[in-house]
Amino acid sequence: MTLSPSTPLEHYDAVRDELIAGLAGLDDQQIAQSVPACPLWSVKDVVAHLSGLVAEKLADVQGSLGSDEATTRQVAERADMTLDQIVAEWKQISAPFPEVMAAHGDFGAALSADLVIHVYDLVEILDQPIAAAVAATPISASRYVPRLQQRVADTSAIAITVELSDGVTAPAPATDTEAAITLRATSHDFLRGVTGRLTRARVEAFDWSVDPTVILNDSWNQYGPFRV
Repeated sequence: MTLSPSTPLEHYDAVRDELIAGLAGLDDQQIAQSVPACPLWSVKDVVAHLSGLVAEKLADVQGSLGSDEATTRQVAERADMTLDQIVAEWKQISAPFPEVMAAHGDFGAALSADLVIHVYDLVEILDQPIAAAVAATPISASRYVPRLQQRVADTSAIAITVELSDGVTAPAPATDTEAAITLRATSHDFLRGVTGRLTRARVEAFDWSVDPTVILNDSWNQYGPFRV
């Protein structure tokens, strides 16, 4: 699968617009509800992060904008805003963003993937599918495949092939190790699993060619521990 520079932006716009439409029907209790996949955040906090990420990129804030420090700052700076105000900010700052994404293609792809991940987090609260996120899932999942392969090679000394049934097939990169494993999953399951949104039992139930215990112990999760 080849990513053209415009593809992440097209997905981002479609997913954002559909999510915003879904948020419009939430009541105060739903807005304040804890998001199971991000238990320290409410629905409003998740949207604050999504808007804050764009705002900080436009402001040329330095450092990793997806770090714990940065995401905490993005949420805290919008703590006194209502969800409607945050959504209004997000809409406003999204207008000049295509130029930034065109100039920083890798960040655009990262931003789109981050949005898709958090939309699935919010779907548990919204209780409705976001079709645009479903369409963007294979391209979002593909971003995490080479990262997993590198972690597994470096940390677990295993060459892993990843076959996503509705996305990429990524042969294991060349390594000095003879240990090898193949993972087969849907793009949705892979994306939710590798970003810590699933329990260990759910990930163990994926289609693995051999026992994945070493990988799950040492190098599976991109972000934090497994979901409890």
